[in-house]
Amino acid sequence: IPNPNVPDVSYIHGNVSAQSKRLVLDIMAYYHGAKEDSFGVQVGRRLQLRSMNVWATPRGGDSGRIPTRATESKTVFEITVAKDMCNPFVTLHGACACYIVDPCSMSAIVVLGAALGIETTGVSQSMNLIWHKAAKMGTKLRVVSTTVFIEGRIRTARVEIIDSETDKLYVSAIHSTIHTEPQSGSKPRPSKM
Repeated sequence: IPNPNVPDVSYIHGNVSAQSKRLVLDIMAYYHGAKEDSFGVQVGRRLQLRSMNVWATPRGGDSGRIPTRATESKTVFEITVAKDMCNPFVTLHGACACYIVDPCSMSAIVVLGAALGIETTGVSQSMNLIWHKAAKMGTKLRVVSTTVFIEGRIRTARVEIIDSETDKLYVSAIHSTIHTEPQSGSKPRPSKM
């Protein structure tokens, strides 16, 4: 009998455990479970996680050294550009693109953190977006986030917002976060599983 309190992750493809998939969904639900009038809540709830993967990649050029643990992760989300995501030109609003980059990039960082056994949530330190092309209302977007750097308190991921059907690149971004300890008395974030 399925437990209604445990999210179904069978539709999410990839090589990470169901536990790690649930961790990302729990964190997304925490931030998108905010009050209905909070900024971007409805957009965030429409982001659909499609895949999560973690792998080891050799760093440092041609050293021939093979890593013994995960060093990179990638997550893929999908969302269709709706009216509440658009500017007056009926294309994806720049602020909405920023909003999409934030949780999607964090998902890749959190998944790698889970594989490494470290806490990787945090707050934004910097976000650099490049708008390449306007995404019209009704466009189905694929949001691909890949980790770049996780060391100490700094975590960085790159994000590409792409047309799901044509592979046109609409937005590319680099998002860096910094890990902070929760303030005393603050609501705890979802814990690692």
